[in-house]
Amino acid sequence: MTRRRVLVTGAGGLIGVAVVRRLDALGWSVTGLERPGVTPPPECRPLLADVRDVAAVGDAMAGQDAVVHLAGVPGLGLDTPEETYSINTLGTFCVLRAAAEAGVRDLVFASSINASGIPLNVHPVYPEGFPYDESTPPDVADWYSLSKLENELTGAMVARRYGAKVIGLRFPLIRDFAEAPATHGRHIAALVEREPRRAACDGFSYLDVHDAAEAVARALDASDGEPGGVLVAAPTTYLTIDTEAALARCAPGVPCTGLQGREVALDLSRARRVLGEWPLRTLDEIAPGALYDPTWEVAA
Repeated sequence: MTRRRVLVTGAGGLIGVAVVRRLDALGWSVTGLERPGVTPPPECRPLLADVRDVAAVGDAMAGQDAVVHLAGVPGLGLDTPEETYSINTLGTFCVLRAAAEAGVRDLVFASSINASGIPLNVHPVYPEGFPYDESTPPDVADWYSLSKLENELTGAMVARRYGAKVIGLRFPLIRDFAEAPATHGRHIAALVEREPRRAACDGFSYLDVHDAAEAVARALDASDGEPGGVLVAAPTTYLTIDTEAALARCAPGVPCTGLQGREVALDLSRARRVLGEWPLRTLDEIAPGALYDPTWEVAA
């Protein structure tokens, strides 16, 4: 049986390596595209190019059955605002359009929980209530979040124009939590203590990198696309206290309805509908040392 062929951009990154290995294990023939100077994992055929190089990206689409676009600047402060916006938006446009022009109809790309603009906002904004979903109106005040929102619009345009199935996965904090859990725990603790509003607007959410790879694999096999992004996260938060208590401290006055125990403060209904359900890994299982136990006084 001929193996299905998939191009993975950003194949040498944290998520990219896990995706390449997962798709290879599932029987895909993987080509990994990376920028010069970064080596994709050995489970794929390597290609080196900038995702904004129209000719190189177009050539990379030859013979592909699917494309997973993960290349990009994954946050603020990692490059200039201009490069961050250019790589993320123009790169995504070039990759998705080239794929669709080449007849590829199964397209998955990395969006972000920040596509709403709320978590990274420089103003004290919150969603209208918790848990919130992908329909929350965007409030964007930074170039990284803007790039992710623009990418979802690009995905919707490509789906509409070419009839392609396009799914943007709104990833939260992603790590290989089984590796150096104490280090990840210190990062989480610093985030919650220094930026409690942002942590709350992230829904206190996270996703192990292996589950991120599984989400990509499931998105490739999904029957339908989903304009507007799909929030994907572990079912429980990275805190040891109940979510409602944490929200009362970090997002005072914002309505909270129906959250049970340590349930993540995101509505993941769309993910369950599009990707199906599987036992996503929680920190309790894989890295309890990464959980954060706040010292706040919690009302009984």
